[in-house]
Amino acid sequence: MRKNLLPYPADAWAVVLIAAVFAGQLGLYFFVDDVRFLALGAVGLLPLCTSVTAYNHNHTHVRTFTHRPPNRLLELLIFLETGSSPFSGTLNHIVGHHETYAHPEQDTLNWRRRDGSTMGRHEFALKAALWHYPSCFVLGKDRPQLRRSFLVFLVLGLGLLGPLIAHRPVPALFAFVVPMLAMLYMLKWAAYAHHSGLSSDGEYTGSRTHTGRFYNWATWNAGYHAAHHFKEVLHWTLLPEYHERELAAKIPAELQGDGWGEDLQKRKFTPAAQH
Repeated sequence: MRKNLLPYPADAWAVVLIAAVFAGQLGLYFFVDDVRFLALGAVGLLPLCTSVTAYNHNHTHVRTFTHRPPNRLLELLIFLETGSSPFSGTLNHIVGHHETYAHPEQDTLNWRRRDGSTMGRHEFALKAALWHYPSCFVLGKDRPQLRRSFLVFLVLGLGLLGPLIAHRPVPALFAFVVPMLAMLYMLKWAAYAHHSGLSSDGEYTGSRTHTGRFYNWATWNAGYHAAHHFKEVLHWTLLPEYHERELAAKIPAELQGDGWGEDLQKRKFTPAAQH
C-alpha cells in the first residue's frame, strides 16, 4: 500500500518534515503574538526550512508521490515553507539550468558577470533569487502548458498566503513571509558552490561533489551534484552509490571531498588534474 503511494519509502521522512514545519508555522501564526517570540520561532524554523528547500530540489526532479493530487498538495506546503511555488522549479531549474548548462548566457544559475569574471556568493544569490520568478515567465513562453500550470498554482499559492497575511499580518510575516524569502535566497546561495568558477565544457570538471555524511543527511544527498547532473532523474537515495561506482574515479580530487564552497574553491584546480 505504501509502495503504491510512495515509490521510494525513504521520502516518507521528507513528508513528515514538511508536515511538521507547516504545523510549526501554523502554531506561530495562530498562537503567538509577542514579536520577540515570533522572531525566535522564525529563526528556529529556518534550519528545517533549509532542509525542505534541499528536498524540494529532489522532488522537482523525481516526484514524491505516485499520484498528482498529493504531489500538488505537498508542493503548496513547500511553497509556504520555501517560497518556491509548484512548477517554478521545473521552469527555473530543470529548463533554465539543466537544459541550458552548456550555454552559460542562458543558465539561470550563471555565476559569470558580463565581463566573464566570477560573481561573489551573495551577489550571485541575490541576482539568482530575484530572477527566479521572472525567469519562469520567460522560459515558459515556448512551453505554454507548463507555464499554465505554473501560473495556476502560483495564483493558488498566493491565494492561500494572502488571507493569512490579511488576517494576522505580523504573525504571517514571521511564520511565512520571512522563511519564504530567506529560503529563496538560501536556495541560490547554496547553488553557488555547485559550479562557480568551473568551466561547463568538461563532463567531469563542471561541478563539485560534497561527500560529507552530515551535509548529505541534512540536505537529502544534495552534495552529490555531479551524479545528479549525469542522472537528473535518479532518486536522491541512489546518488551516493552511483557516484562511487561511476564517477568517483573520473572526477578530479580537487572537485570532490567532504567539503565545498569556500574550502573547495580555494583549492587550485586545473584541467591537467583531470583523470
